[in-house]
Amino acid sequence: MPVKKTTQVTKEDKTVKAPAKKAATKTTTVKKTAAKKKETSVEKETKTVKQTPTAKTTKTSKKTAAANKEVKAPAKKTASKKASEVVSKKVEQKKEMPKKEAPKKETVKKATPKKTSKAVKLAQYNNFAIDTCIDMARAMGVDMGYDQYANMLLEITDLKTIANNIIDKYDLKTKKFSFDEDGYDIDLIEVLVSKIADTVDIKAQDFIELGGIAKECLAYELSDDASANNDEYHKEFDLVKKILMIAQRKDLHTMEELASLLKMDMTDTILHYMDVAYNVLKNWQYDDVKYYENFIYAVLSHFTDLHDKYANRAMMDVADLYIEHGDYGLGDADYGYIIRENQIKDYIYYRYANVYVDIDREKARSIAQSALQYVDSRYTYYPNIMSILED
Repeated sequence: MPVKKTTQVTKEDKTVKAPAKKAATKTTTVKKTAAKKKETSVEKETKTVKQTPTAKTTKTSKKTAAANKEVKAPAKKTASKKASEVVSKKVEQKKEMPKKEAPKKETVKKATPKKTSKAVKLAQYNNFAIDTCIDMARAMGVDMGYDQYANMLLEITDLKTIANNIIDKYDLKTKKFSFDEDGYDIDLIEVLVSKIADTVDIKAQDFIELGGIAKECLAYELSDDASANNDEYHKEFDLVKKILMIAQRKDLHTMEELASLLKMDMTDTILHYMDVAYNVLKNWQYDDVKYYENFIYAVLSHFTDLHDKYANRAMMDVADLYIEHGDYGLGDADYGYIIRENQIKDYIYYRYANVYVDIDREKARSIAQSALQYVDSRYTYYPNIMSILED
């Protein structure tokens, strides 16, 4: 009986051990499946490079973790190689990019504003006042005033030549002023010269014309047509004024010097103007006589040769005109001065007495009588003085 029990125990032991083997196989299968899962997770990690490990992976044994590190290491290398290849390709692309971006500079040039055309620029200059143009020229370094431009116009006939001389003198070409940036440039100078030429009374261009006008004036004869005589006076006044201005600006003090410039002797022209003035101003206003007095004295005093010959005549003309306009006191004073300052008095006394013939006959005779203390039959105007006394 005991032997049987022993045998049964042995069988039981065998039956007990058998499940242990099965458990072992289960663990191996679990390990295998876990390994497979780990491998698949490693492969996923390799594809995603830096993917966060899962909860299952963290629960694995240290050996599998070490195995995973060994597997991850070559994965990182391959990822870095791919990343370096991508970076190198991008660098190569960046090196090639400037060639394609070169045309962008052209778009910047197209955006720059266009320069103002010369026609528009000159039109704006012409709209400016002369003083404004002179100030802009000074801003460019041209230290000139109106009178200096006017004097240059007396020296040179061609306006463009004057402008070029100014540009060269003040070195404006090298300064390179811009109308769009500065508001002015060298083209302003020619416009300025032209504008001043339009305003001055006399310039070198007029010299040739003056000779022709002078000849026309000398050919004019006074008539009973008061309107024609008045027009002629204005014409000859403008002519004599220009003659005086030229002489003053060119510093000429004799008619001979003036003739060398104008190619014509203007002495007869000035005397003809005095004849017209004496006739016309009798019918004009008193103030016109005063203006003429100042003007004709300025002309004669500037030319020394004219003053010596014709100063007394001018003073008698003015004295007669004052008397004609009723200012007897000023007229008598002028004649009294002329008589005292001249030794030969026959012509002066005759003029003095004659102006009163139609105004005050008795005063005319009184003046003629006074002349006899200085004048006798030897003098040219003695018969004229006696005629006034006897009438």
